[in-house]
Amino acid sequence: MIREVDILIAGAGPAGCAAAYDLAQAGKHVILLDKRSFPRHKPCACGLTRKTLKALRYSVDPVVERVCHEIVLQQGGSDTTDPDVRVKTRNPICAMAVRERFDDFCLQQTLLAARQGGSIELRKIRSIVAVRELPDSIELDVATPLGLETLRATILIGADGSNGQTRRMQRQDSHGEALSPSVQDDGFALEATIPYTDLPATLPNGAAPHDLVFDFAPLPGGYGWLFPKADHINLGVGAFAPAKNPGAPSSPATPPSDKVGSQNANLRQVTRALLFDYAQQKLGVTTLTHITGQQLGMGGHTYVPHGRVLLVGDAAGLVDPLTGEGIHSAIVSGQAAAAAILECDLRACDLSDQPNAIAAAYARHLAPLQKTLAFSHRAARAFYAQPERGFKAMRLPFMRSLILKTYADGLPHTSLITALAKLV
Repeated sequence: MIREVDILIAGAGPAGCAAAYDLAQAGKHVILLDKRSFPRHKPCACGLTRKTLKALRYSVDPVVERVCHEIVLQQGGSDTTDPDVRVKTRNPICAMAVRERFDDFCLQQTLLAARQGGSIELRKIRSIVAVRELPDSIELDVATPLGLETLRATILIGADGSNGQTRRMQRQDSHGEALSPSVQDDGFALEATIPYTDLPATLPNGAAPHDLVFDFAPLPGGYGWLFPKADHINLGVGAFAPAKNPGAPSSPATPPSDKVGSQNANLRQVTRALLFDYAQQKLGVTTLTHITGQQLGMGGHTYVPHGRVLLVGDAAGLVDPLTGEGIHSAIVSGQAAAAAILECDLRACDLSDQPNAIAAAYARHLAPLQKTLAFSHRAARAFYAQPERGFKAMRLPFMRSLILKTYADGLPHTSLITALAKLV
């Protein structure tokens, strides 16, 4: 038997919930699929920028554990003589949450969102077995604890992350053109949590346990971080910088086994040994627990929506390659997918042309975010190639204020480009 529904969403994280919330509010019947039971562990530093908090349809104050008004930017290791760049603001820069609690809270708010005739049904599945795109619908065969089930809807929203099945299924169109970013574009990070009670009485180099730290010393193409929470510190290392020539043909200087060269080399440096060394250097601890890794979906500025499968969040590669931030893009892209579907309904799109119309509408709604990510893609290459130049800019009060505002509020990238041009 085939189960009919308006919209199917694979993944109940921030991207899937953002889409489901808006669709249910508009009266749609949505089935939200996920492999995990919530609350579930999710590796993520979970720093919520001002633009992220603004994008959400509801307050997340109940799960905010700390509000940071200061960022500490570091360029050198423990033996450096270069001073840190400390940036303080009157308004909060970032709110700290634990991703497990944040995701569960967003899911519960989403399940309460159907107030105008719509509904959201959360279904736990084991896997997506098959996807069939038909002229007037899309069908999913899903493995559930009770057996195989077939679901049919007008649209499938792929919100199941960088390793998700929908991303793998959306590799290319019939002409061989890429529809979703290659995994070669992705970043990788390792993190751990350290309870405050495990810290020594005095931290190395006079560090403060509640500092929000971005440290560009541990590895090229990325940074280390310290994110203070209510009862612990989230510490991690990650590589984000995009490859100079992703997928480029090999040459004598670029072996076939390493076509993305420097990026692959950077990712290989994100190891447990590096994480342990970093924890000892920054916090004076030698024992770590809850070590988890995460692949970061990137390259999404080139994503081309197509057909009845709309990829959002990490599944579309929408993590910012400059900062590694992904929650904001997840929320905004989920809302963009919902807006595209509702727009097509409003215009009563012909069923025969519905997938093209929805994909085109989604591309249009997603364009501002992709434009920002394209700028971040270029900026990440430049910054991680020579981080010291970025630090020089951060030491100028005007540039420090502008760059910080861009990070926290999503200031249009054209303003930043104009300012940089004036500076040069």
